Amino acid sequence: MKKKKEQLTVAVTGLNAIDSPGPGVPVIRCLRDCPDRSFRIVGLSYDALEPGNYLHHIVNKTYQIPYPSAGRQALLNRLLLPMR
Repeated sequence: MKKKKEQLTVAVTGLNAIDSPGPGVPVIRCLRDCPDRSFRIVGLSYDALEPGNYLHHIVNKTYQIPYPSAGRQALLNRLLLPMR
């Protein structure tokens, strides 16, 4: 009998795929190619127009996060918002 794959949730940043691409999309593709695990991929991006936000075939859900200049507390508040 085949053992059921455990699904892990992974949050990935760097979804921009423009002139200076971020590493997020290639990382997600590597995770999707892993035969031993199943992943729920949550994309985190600074801008609503980042191309990775629209790659629904590789990202399960995306959330916009504040720019680093907003500080750590702003990021933490945004990350905890979906759990409320």
